[in-house]
Amino acid sequence: MQKLVYTANELKGSLTSLRNNGIKKGAWTGFSSLFDKYSVKRGSTTYIYAGAHQGKSQFAFEIMMNLAEFEGWKWAVYSPETGSPTEVFAELLWVYLRKPFLVNDKITATDEETDSAIEFINKHFYIVDSGLQDLSIEGFYTAVSQVEERHDIKIDGCLVDPFTEIKTDVSSGVRDDIAIGQVLTKVRKHSADNNFHTIVTVHTKHQQAKYKNGVPYVDVPTMNDIAGGMQWSRKGMMVLNVWRCPFGLEDENGIPYEPNQVKITVVKAKPKIVGKLGSVTLFYDKITNRYYERDEHGRKLFAYPQSN
Repeated sequence: MQKLVYTANELKGSLTSLRNNGIKKGAWTGFSSLFDKYSVKRGSTTYIYAGAHQGKSQFAFEIMMNLAEFEGWKWAVYSPETGSPTEVFAELLWVYLRKPFLVNDKITATDEETDSAIEFINKHFYIVDSGLQDLSIEGFYTAVSQVEERHDIKIDGCLVDPFTEIKTDVSSGVRDDIAIGQVLTKVRKHSADNNFHTIVTVHTKHQQAKYKNGVPYVDVPTMNDIAGGMQWSRKGMMVLNVWRCPFGLEDENGIPYEPNQVKITVVKAKPKIVGKLGSVTLFYDKITNRYYERDEHGRKLFAYPQSN
């Protein structure tokens, strides 16, 4: 039976460890500018929200790949919007290779590079696929447990992309926001109990396009723009927004946005040592299917290992 009540004496050992060692920042996320505000803590969660075609799935894949490459993490991935398991693996291979996986006339990976990439992806990524069947959050985590047992491994991270592919109890008459909150509670509990980090992507509600100088754009959304927004705010640990900056307009300082500029905003950060509120500018490269930051000289820096 799950223990519900604790006393300080029962937890004296863990309190002593916390007192002496403190709370440590989470795992490296691939960029110094991003790591200043966002790291990935085991046993916790990240919720990534954005409007349509803003790049939330690509950003989630970036974070997964950086943790796989630089921290050795193994991932269970449920991403039906990306496609079939073959198509999800093809997307991961493109991200890992930093060049198109599919053969084309311009640039593509060699057979040797592809074979090496497949070997890496095979060790670090496991695709969960429900076919045409509805998948509950319990069903997803059961599948993760089966992956661990079958392959004799420990999964470090889980991706649910997007949240709308998870079955809720709305059809049973439960109010939408309450049903969402129930699922998010289970996500948080499973992550904590199994020492996973679970990333969940979620769409915002439809935002009406605005126009300025003939350029269409949507405002940076808030958590209230997500269905059941207050539940995401209450249940979330690390909550991020991805917003593709509208090329042709200027930022609040009068500086024109670049064509591939992306604003990553941390809107909630718990515990405080893991991250902090604020925005980071990254750039998305279509050829490599990766994000990069710029150094003080304006040079591109794709994801790199943390320096000692």
